[in-house]
Amino acid sequence: MQRSERKSIFFTFPIGQSIRDHLHLGTLRILRALLPDVEIIGLSPSYFDERFRRWCAEVDVIPEKKLNPVSAGVNARLVRLRKRLRWATLRRWMVQWEARRYALPSYLEELYKTYRPRLVVLTHPMTTHDYEVYMGAIRYGVPTLGIVNSWDNLRKGLTQWADRISVWNRINYEEALRMNAYAAHQVRINGPVSFDPFFDPGWVDTREATARKLGLDPSRRWITYATSGVFHMGYYGRDETWLVHEIMRWRAEHAALRDTQLLVRLHPMSKLEYFIPLKKQYPDVVFSFGGYLPGTGWITEREGYRLQVNILRHSDVVITPGSSWTIEAAVMDTPVVVPVYSTIQPEHAREQFDKFTLAAHFRPIVQAGWVPVTRSSEDTLAALVEALEAPEATRSGRRALVDAYVPFRDGKSAERVAKWIYEHYREWT
Repeated sequence: MQRSERKSIFFTFPIGQSIRDHLHLGTLRILRALLPDVEIIGLSPSYFDERFRRWCAEVDVIPEKKLNPVSAGVNARLVRLRKRLRWATLRRWMVQWEARRYALPSYLEELYKTYRPRLVVLTHPMTTHDYEVYMGAIRYGVPTLGIVNSWDNLRKGLTQWADRISVWNRINYEEALRMNAYAAHQVRINGPVSFDPFFDPGWVDTREATARKLGLDPSRRWITYATSGVFHMGYYGRDETWLVHEIMRWRAEHAALRDTQLLVRLHPMSKLEYFIPLKKQYPDVVFSFGGYLPGTGWITEREGYRLQVNILRHSDVVITPGSSWTIEAAVMDTPVVVPVYSTIQPEHAREQFDKFTLAAHFRPIVQAGWVPVTRSSEDTLAALVEALEAPEATRSGRRALVDAYVPFRDGKSAERVAKWIYEHYREWT
């Protein structure tokens, strides 16, 4: 693609986290101030939604169409094959070959020809959400930046190998080099944009205000069960409701838990319809979940995220089977318990946790022993009681976990990411 006078950047918004982090939490507001004369084109499946278009307008972003992930067919198989490659040269060759043979959707061809972007920023390079845009960038010779949006994405394996990537911490930096064949100069540690509010005093609500929003009693201790979702192939039949029954039984039988409340915070990939009957069985259980955006699916808008941040801050203990809330709760110094079993599907749980969760993205946390990881009801009950009665007992582990995964605690990761994009735009154009 020939250089033109037009100045533009493609910026992808394939998932709710991308929208939250970069539209709501400040990345694009800061980037807009740094590049006032550059068009920023927001590519998203939600390009038609009025709320998304309004959010884009607030930071002068032009919303444009972007299709759904490549999840089937030859290209999906090629992506899975490429993710298993460990030789950088072969991987680069395969990416170039895919870009030559892949037929870009006509709308995307038109967007590249119309805007002639000088830079493409991919906000979710782990899955195939950004695959088409990435193929287009290679086809037209446009340099790419990738923002790795979570602490575990590099261990799970990238799908798009952008020319440069932004990561959370030193662990991710080393994973990029060792597991994803990046060179040191291609990786920048900028921290997690999504954690900026955790360190912003303006985001702090009182326990009383948070409890009122949720329908909880602020004078009573509360347990938050953060589900981890049912989304991996082979694990669609996994039940997540069993732990609610366990907690309610413990609450009835054990004095240490008798006056506690239970808040169930549903993962975006959990099934609300599976939990709804529990409300009739346990009227005092409170449920919390994110919102919905047509085209993208799950979304947490600014006020919803504020509530989430304060749930993490004010819960007396978070119990979660290996979700990112493990790290998020630790940032708030909230005790965490990680059960990796099931009382009703023991074989199913072993298959998922031992062969996937504990063997892959959660492995460093388990090996370091930073949080209690339990394999039986007896161990979980004991860890839960300890978390409520002696939260300081596991504090050193939480601090070590935060030191390892959240090196920046200044609330300025969005600023670092924006400046990193600006630097590369200036360097490459």
